[in-house]
Amino acid sequence: MIEALREAPDHYALVDQRRAGRLAGFLFCCAGLIAAAVLAADPPGAQAHGGWVPAALIIALAVLAGVAMLLNHRTMRTSQLMAVGLSGPAMLGTLQWLTGGDAPYAELLILSVLWSAVVLPPLRLAVVAGVDAVVVFVPALYSHHPDVLGENVATIGIVWTLATVCAIHAERMRVIRRKLVGERVEADVLARVDALTGLGNRRALDEALLVQVATAARAGRPLSALVGDLDGFKQINDRFGHHGGDAILEDVAAIMRDVLRSPDACFRWGGDEFVILLPEAGLAEAEEVAARVAAAVAARGTTPDGAPVRITLGAAEHEAGHSGSRLLAVADAALLAAKAGARTH
Repeated sequence: MIEALREAPDHYALVDQRRAGRLAGFLFCCAGLIAAAVLAADPPGAQAHGGWVPAALIIALAVLAGVAMLLNHRTMRTSQLMAVGLSGPAMLGTLQWLTGGDAPYAELLILSVLWSAVVLPPLRLAVVAGVDAVVVFVPALYSHHPDVLGENVATIGIVWTLATVCAIHAERMRVIRRKLVGERVEADVLARVDALTGLGNRRALDEALLVQVATAARAGRPLSALVGDLDGFKQINDRFGHHGGDAILEDVAAIMRDVLRSPDACFRWGGDEFVILLPEAGLAEAEEVAARVAAAVAARGTTPDGAPVRITLGAAEHEAGHSGSRLLAVADAALLAAKAGARTH
């Protein structure tokens, strides 16, 4: 029972709180107008405790509160939503008391409980439903008609049945929305992951580069990048086929993940090209990382016939005032220079 009433951690994240506030405003206005019509058609009798003037003030207050919620463009806080759920029964209870126990205002609680069932979590809904029961039953204590108690039992039965049905339906909608949100988050993550290597893809690189460049500029700290590709990868593909080439790319990605620090981010730029972002690392440190990655790949990476796999990397340090794309361009130029230097030796 306690588990059923426990509030889900993401309950309000799955509720449009701005629309919930406006819906409450609309229902407050509707309830106020209906109550005004009832008050005009059935004014308080001799058994009333306050007469029609205080009753009219309560109705006007409900309408004004409804208009205020309709015009409010801010998102309601969870405490405000609970206050709205309780204020409806409180106003109706006061109105019922002012006009006498035989007045038909308690039926308007249906509007309150429907809203609460859709918006509030189970435990808070139970509190509102309990307040509704008090509002319905208390007038029977001072009613002049013996059949009022039976009518009130029927009213609260209808109210609680509607609350249960609406709460179940709303929870099912939240389950569906929770699943859709999860699927969207998963799809968003997958859209930034290279399917073959599990590294970040070009889209993830572009986004990370923007963040890292902005962070480096704001903090005044260095940022470097490595751009590398595998030596003779075309010949590897020609000799062992694309399946063999893909297996090598997967192995190299795993090796780089093992070698790099946790803050460093590695991406597959395309084909056999890789990019490594090194936050808070200058050019000298970036060149040391490049040498360490190249040594690890040569020591642990092999082709299907056992030959070592080699990777060449170019390093560059971000210059203040320049873009992330320039950082990659400079690192790519360093890679081309390293490749040319290797061919001349």
